[in-house]
Amino acid sequence: MMRCIAIDDEPLALKLLQEYCNRIPSIRLLGTYTDPVDALTYTRSLTPDLIFLDIHMPDLSGMDIAGSLDKNTLVIFTTAYKEYAVEGFDLDVVDYLLKPFGFERFLKACNKAEERLRSSLKKSVPEQAPDGKTISFKCNYQNIQLQLHTILYIEAFDNYVKIITPGKTYMPVMTMKTIQNLLPEAEFIRIHKSFIVAVSKIKSFNCEQVITERKKIPIGRRYRKDFLEQMETLKRGDF
Repeated sequence: MMRCIAIDDEPLALKLLQEYCNRIPSIRLLGTYTDPVDALTYTRSLTPDLIFLDIHMPDLSGMDIAGSLDKNTLVIFTTAYKEYAVEGFDLDVVDYLLKPFGFERFLKACNKAEERLRSSLKKSVPEQAPDGKTISFKCNYQNIQLQLHTILYIEAFDNYVKIITPGKTYMPVMTMKTIQNLLPEAEFIRIHKSFIVAVSKIKSFNCEQVITERKKIPIGRRYRKDFLEQMETLKRGDF
């Protein structure tokens, strides 16, 4: 699912974009904005994968917005002014849709964006170090080498995971399944569709929740049996 927003000072243009987005199952439109200044504020909090962006707007142009975005945010320009095309591609945007454009042309642009997003996700897949004591991953344009013993728990967050340590939270782009496959089974256990917990950081637990130093975490029904069995195995010292 590609998370998107649309920014255009013309309400009719936004309505058309919303209709087109609703016809593509792999796109989730988070919001539409006519005020570019307000939109930029929401963009920083929503962290969309893709922005449909008009160029010629009052107060703040689409070019200004595109130049201020995180490098991981994809942009498709939607504008009636063809003279901006060269400058737009200099900003490494995904595509340039010249108004009025039809659904077929819109779909082609979205497919290009999805392909670029898939490519960036593949590049950010982490690797487990040979000694099994660290994992490495990309986060905020940096290569992170994280010691496993510092991890308290991991939480799902849209297209990211939140890796919680005592001193810092990391948010790499990956799925819970991906990171779970990289972690030692004896040291980390998934207790909920949205949580993986470091076994050594569990202070207490019952059949409903786990208590760590930082958080009370619910145990999902589908994970309860495996969790309780693993904890019983650890208690006997057989794991």
